[in-house]
Amino acid sequence: MKNKKHSRQSGFTLIEMLMVVLLLSIVVGAVFSQIERAQVRYRVEDQKVDLTQQEREFIDQFTRDLHQAGYPSAAMYGGSATANQVALGVTSLSNNDIVVEGDVDGDGAVDVVEYSYFDGSGWTSSAPNPCPCIRRSQMNKGAGGTATTYTQVQNVLGTSFFTAFDVNGNSITLPASAGDLPKIKTVQITLTTQGVVQDNDAHKSIQVTMTGMARLVNN
Repeated sequence: MKNKKHSRQSGFTLIEMLMVVLLLSIVVGAVFSQIERAQVRYRVEDQKVDLTQQEREFIDQFTRDLHQAGYPSAAMYGGSATANQVALGVTSLSNNDIVVEGDVDGDGAVDVVEYSYFDGSGWTSSAPNPCPCIRRSQMNKGAGGTATTYTQVQNVLGTSFFTAFDVNGNSITLPASAGDLPKIKTVQITLTTQGVVQDNDAHKSIQVTMTGMARLVNN
């Protein structure tokens, strides 16, 4: 009678398999954690870029408008112009509102441009309320009525945006009086906006602040 030899099959034990699964779970968890963190950083940086871009474009527009404030003047018409043909420059200025007159788009007609703060109260649209905002409106001088279209910077912080200086760089108290308006030679705008995404790494809201300064060459 022949003896049969039984060969033993080698393999992993249950404990070894559990250890492998545990290690793989730790590695995969760490990888996904880093991916999620990278996605959060991407959203944060992307929102910072959006906030910076909208502020920069708005401040650039503000600077262009104020450079044209006061043009054309009455002297350019030799005294024969009507009131609607003459731009008076800065006609009103407070910490959160400025009104200027000038041919801001080069079409030969005087425009009334206003930058004003809107806190969002009375919002009637079904869309999410994007305010508090600072808005820009433009109308032909003498057109009458109120503006119905705006460009704006949304989710602004604070309610004070403008400061004014005379030709010597001295600060002018706002709101400017009728006597101080002709003395204004430079207006500074400072905007701070807040994003809707939280920066979890810094544990604070995303905020971007930009400042611009415009000289009134015709005021």
